[in-house]
Amino acid sequence: MRVERLARWIAHASPALHRITQPSWRYLKRWLPMEDSSEARRSFKYYDEVVQLAQMYVPSGGQVIDIGTGVSEILQRLPWFERRVALDRSYAPRHRGIETVLTDFLAYEPDTTFDLVLCLEVLEHLEAPSAFAQKLLRTGRTAIVSVPYRWPKGACATHVQDPVDEGLLEQWMQRQPTATRIVADGMERLIAVYHQVGGAT
Repeated sequence: MRVERLARWIAHASPALHRITQPSWRYLKRWLPMEDSSEARRSFKYYDEVVQLAQMYVPSGGQVIDIGTGVSEILQRLPWFERRVALDRSYAPRHRGIETVLTDFLAYEPDTTFDLVLCLEVLEHLEAPSAFAQKLLRTGRTAIVSVPYRWPKGACATHVQDPVDEGLLEQWMQRQPTATRIVADGMERLIAVYHQVGGAT
């Protein structure tokens, strides 16, 4: 098992232990060969599409939160937002200028209505995604959500909702999106924008 995979396993198994050992991981990364998952993710086409949609629908910036961020570094690509928050249940990488919140999203009580909420490749992992999806809409004025598009059941061992399509996403969100995009990254992903939702005046 490579060091980075071990670090992620510890982060999910024991967040407290991960916080204690995090400085050691940073030191080891300088000296040991490790897979660079963040580099691989930067090449995802759907990340480019999400950034373009954020520029289109929330050009004035403000506050953005990425829900279920995992190892995603997309917040670094949204520098026009004055406040950037990464939320995950057990692990979120730390980056300069980005706040990190480790909590269950359903228990999270935000101190504001965000201008943009991101939730990328998360809903398909949840046993009951509807309450989670509808809280996304209440948390921000605009939400951008992505899901694997029509991936066959069993294509990813951690997906419990495949296959996901427009109808299933609408059932979870209980509203139609403002706009959608389908992006091919080897397999296709569905991106949906919900503009002026929670906190809209």
